[in-house]
Amino acid sequence: MLSPIPEINNRLTALGFSNNRTGGHMARSMMLEEISTLCKNLPSDTLLETYKKAILDDNILGKPTFSSRQKSLRHLVQLYSLDTSCALFREYRRLAEVDGSSLPLLSAICTFCRDPQLRYSFNLIENLRAGEVLPREKMEACIEEGFPNRYSATMKQSLAKNVNATWTAAGHLSGKAIKKRTLPAPQFAASIYAMFVGYLTGLRAEMLVNSVFARLAGHQDIGILQSHLVSGAARGWLRYRNSGGVIEIDFTPLLTDKERKLLHGSD
Repeated sequence: MLSPIPEINNRLTALGFSNNRTGGHMARSMMLEEISTLCKNLPSDTLLETYKKAILDDNILGKPTFSSRQKSLRHLVQLYSLDTSCALFREYRRLAEVDGSSLPLLSAICTFCRDPQLRYSFNLIENLRAGEVLPREKMEACIEEGFPNRYSATMKQSLAKNVNATWTAAGHLSGKAIKKRTLPAPQFAASIYAMFVGYLTGLRAEMLVNSVFARLAGHQDIGILQSHLVSGAARGWLRYRNSGGVIEIDFTPLLTDKERKLLHGSD
């Protein structure tokens, strides 16, 4: 199995993607409870330094020790960056504010772009049939295939548990002890975000609406996705046209001048 998205180069890291060899799922799942607390209590334009202060000094996450606050901050930065100067997290926060019910899918999409182990594991998830049981050992084998001879048996068990927990929170799996493949219901904000991050990777038109990002957001066909894109265009977030089967999607309205130059390959 191959990586489901293009190589994460310097342009993508500047936009908020991560090309680290390991991600936050080495220690935790996508920390949905913690990121939900941050989204509920801090405005969407909060700066990284303010996140740090809220977590470390104000203990907004309610952690019992300062050490646990430090660990939470470190893992959240690994998973999300918490940096609104980067397009990936900036639009994640903005769309979470628009539609809080989309937060589990939004979070899975964001961490997918920043965590290589989670990213690789989706190869296995999306090839399961609806209702098919996923033994943890099968996920461990997937991790070994993607990252051969890198992790101990104990570490693979922990990684499998964490990535499975994230896919369960996002609706791609269900169950506690026994995990089964499910299909999350597509949600408006998650659909827009999925297309936005796919656009950042360079995907356009039909390749974008049929990409892994659409499937991350729960789309099995493009009908509902297109309706969400039309609604997003009506809000001025993107330009969308479907004429004679030719699709045009342009997220330039959400980008800064610097980000537009990055996407067009100029300095």
